Amino acid sequence: MAGLVLDVLSRVLPFFLLVGAGVALVRLRLLDAPMAAGLSAYVFWIGFPALLIHSLSRIGTPGPALASGLAAFAGAALLVMAGLLGLGRLLGWTRQEQAGAALAGVLGNSAFLGLPIAAAVLGPEAARLAAGVVAVDFVLVAAVGIALLGWAGGRSIPGSAGRALLNPVVVASLIGVALAVTGVALPDLLDRAVAAAAVSGSPVALVALGAALSLGSTDVAAVPRSGPVLAAAVAKLLVLPVLAWWAVGLTDAPAAFRTGATLLAATPTAVNVFIQTRALDVFARGAARTVALTTAAAVITLSAAAILLTRGVS
Repeated sequence: MAGLVLDVLSRVLPFFLLVGAGVALVRLRLLDAPMAAGLSAYVFWIGFPALLIHSLSRIGTPGPALASGLAAFAGAALLVMAGLLGLGRLLGWTRQEQAGAALAGVLGNSAFLGLPIAAAVLGPEAARLAAGVVAVDFVLVAAVGIALLGWAGGRSIPGSAGRALLNPVVVASLIGVALAVTGVALPDLLDRAVAAAAVSGSPVALVALGAALSLGSTDVAAVPRSGPVLAAAVAKLLVLPVLAWWAVGLTDAPAAFRTGATLLAATPTAVNVFIQTRALDVFARGAARTVALTTAAAVITLSAAAILLTRGVS
């Protein structure tokens, strides 16, 4: 058990170091608000799209049993999003808080953190089968969440949905899935360029996240209410994994996929949520707090999930 905790900690700690680097650069006055916005723009338009094309193009085509498991996972994710929207409406949250919490409570760090931990803890087969969860996260969940952010920003629902499909993260995810399904490979020169940009996506985003947390620390008006942040964190780290385990168990998906998908569901909120909310100016500070909170708590919750899954919870 101690080994699993240390393994998760060793993979989560670099995230905090990069966030801390962003905080330090702001405190040393080496990074200001326009420069931090520039980092976010790079991640939004280049870093994350490259990461998604590079990773999703290699997942392969799922068979019928695996596809049913992915559909169950997608249903669980959408149900949690709907639950957070309903909870927010019941508690009187603003539209921005409802939409932001719905996205932050479901979209996880499945690609950059989840798959490596799944491979280390559950084995390469579980990680290979669970790779399709990344596609669900960044094609379906991201598209729905970005559409909700547009709605919260004052756009119509049809208009928000249309703009979501043009979002670079969604477009990149669709390109990656299309390459995987068709078996088409990018030209070598382009593939190497995409791979190089992919490596930079998450680190730059984490530095931008740290800068945003530091730049907003003295702005009382920008501090988000704790309710939506805490609800999103609980949904992401506890509710979604349990629901994913149950939903996938109703299908004939392989057992290795069930454990891998559950572990990916238990990952902390993706830093891409912060990038998207900042780009659309909806719940950005709340998203930053949720990413930081879930990443810190994941040292315990993700370790616990890994222990339960390796012991064959049924």
